[in-house]
Amino acid sequence: MPLSSRIDDPILEQIARDTFALFPKCHRCGRRIESFEEADVRLHVQRIVHRGTCPPVPVVERVLPPE
Repeated sequence: MPLSSRIDDPILEQIARDTFALFPKCHRCGRRIESFEEADVRLHVQRIVHRGTCPPVPVVERVLPPE
């Protein structure tokens, strides 16, 4: 039976929450996902990613002293 047909199963919900607690970083971008509701937990591959797209990577500007 595919897991997608058991969307309201409380056991799968608990497994998803436990997986998120162990791995709170996105597997695509590597940044921390702030809450379970923002995560797309894929149980069959134990992979956590941001829902939708990942946030943009912050740009750090570095100023070098004149030579």
